[in-house]
Amino acid sequence: MIEVQFNQLFGYRDDNETVSHTLTGKVNFQQFKKELAWASYKLRNIIAKKRISRVAIYCEDSYEFSILFFSALSCAKIVVVPGNNKRITINSFAEPILFLGEWNRKTVIKLDELLLDTGDQKLPQFFSSSIQLFTSGSSGRPQVISKKIEHLFKEVSEHEKKWNSLNRKITTLATVSHQHIYGLLFKILWPIMSGRTFVSKTYTDVPKLLLDAANWAPAMWIASPAQLSRRMTTWPWHLGKAFTHIFSSGGALQLEDAQAIEKLCGIVPNEIYGSTETGGIAWRCQQTEPSWTPLAKVNLSSTSDGLLRVNSPWLDFPFSCHDRIELLENGNFHLLGRIDRIVKIEEKRISLSEIEIRLIAHDYFVNAKALVVERKRKNIAVVAKLSEKGLNLLKTEGKVRFIKKVRKYLALDLEGVALPRLWRFVDEIPTNQQGKTPKETLMRMFDTTPDTMVPHVEKREQIGNRGKIVFRVNSDLPCLPGHFSKAPVVPGVIQIDWAMHFGRELFGISDIFSHMEVIKFKQLMLPEDLVALIIEFDPGKKKLFFSFHDYNESNKEYSSGKVCFRHD
Repeated sequence: MIEVQFNQLFGYRDDNETVSHTLTGKVNFQQFKKELAWASYKLRNIIAKKRISRVAIYCEDSYEFSILFFSALSCAKIVVVPGNNKRITINSFAEPILFLGEWNRKTVIKLDELLLDTGDQKLPQFFSSSIQLFTSGSSGRPQVISKKIEHLFKEVSEHEKKWNSLNRKITTLATVSHQHIYGLLFKILWPIMSGRTFVSKTYTDVPKLLLDAANWAPAMWIASPAQLSRRMTTWPWHLGKAFTHIFSSGGALQLEDAQAIEKLCGIVPNEIYGSTETGGIAWRCQQTEPSWTPLAKVNLSSTSDGLLRVNSPWLDFPFSCHDRIELLENGNFHLLGRIDRIVKIEEKRISLSEIEIRLIAHDYFVNAKALVVERKRKNIAVVAKLSEKGLNLLKTEGKVRFIKKVRKYLALDLEGVALPRLWRFVDEIPTNQQGKTPKETLMRMFDTTPDTMVPHVEKREQIGNRGKIVFRVNSDLPCLPGHFSKAPVVPGVIQIDWAMHFGRELFGISDIFSHMEVIKFKQLMLPEDLVALIIEFDPGKKKLFFSFHDYNESNKEYSSGKVCFRHD
């Protein structure tokens, strides 16, 4: 195992430099070193006493995570960094393993226990543990991926060389978690290795991020496409001038979102393409070049099946991805979709990625996700965000004629069985905190709402086609965890489910869901909030109007919109 030395990992020049802005204030390098020495000393003794070689770390706060992480790297054989601390994750770990940080179990070592003053202790000088990370699970169950600290060290070093215009005084703020490789690399390791400051919290409130960025300018925002696309013009975007760089990873950023961020902040987002398996592969800035440029020292090739093959200093062996690519003469490439998203319907092999690519290439669409929905038989279904042109056509010609035109366009390239039969048009494609769209989230848009997902109703009123539902968001709802890691909220797609559920219940709506219009999410709906849902059904237009408000503060609106049903 190759060791990485302390001085290679920590780039602070003196003890007074700020490592992190935490909930309790600034932490300088001297305090960081003292806490790391204490935690490493105590953890080493615990591991020796228990004779355990593996540790699992989960911690919301990035500074606290960094103390646990580097302590474990200095004395454990394997450091496991899962995406969450849920029961299913805990049960997936093979014994024996030591749990560090924040876990819902009796035997867990919390950071406070490791930071009890033990006098002067020596800092660890070498870090050599193997690191186990997890894939996002967007194309199946999360898979364990082993990394070496030297792999992460080499990749971060390359990013520092690539973006050498970064101010040394820059402060890193993030809306992504360090429990995944992108956040671990960009939010924690990069600042620490370059001697820069990072903010310990993971932001769920973009206006607060903008305010803090202005206070700690110059700043850098580590984001995902979902967070950059969900923006409101009322937010203080003028404070975005504090950013010198904005990075996005976890999926492709739509061009219109990249352009909007540039217009609001004056900063062109840089996209990073990679995966847990490969680390960083390439980058792009869509306003100047839509293709992907490989990072320096990353060697790319295309297999006989047109799949991307990667070799880099942060890989032990070349890795064949599931992404199909088109290599260009200048060494750049275009992504053509994932080969592992092949489904079989009526003995025909159908690429869901190809359907999405064909739709996004059309000027009616901004984004699209294809999936298989099985009712009496398997059907291709699509959840799509329309462009302004597409929305106008949908409104003027109606859904039936609009879909007919789209299917005619797709039929030029796709077989009949591959043409989507089920459609949902939304303002935004739902995603999780990592910018991924779990299949289960999309499936809910084609199903009825399970009883376990419905809040407890305290009061209901109905006068004709208008109704009011008052409920408290009970904290045991299964939809709450996982959307934002630190602050459980009711996801927007669930709010739409509730509107449909109560609309069908009050007004006896039996029509098939068609699409949505003017959906707006304005405030976060949190556990224990007392909420009033106002719904009104127009049977002629087959439209259900809804708005969620704070019951005690009617001008505080969580969300609103229209749910439309088929006329046939």
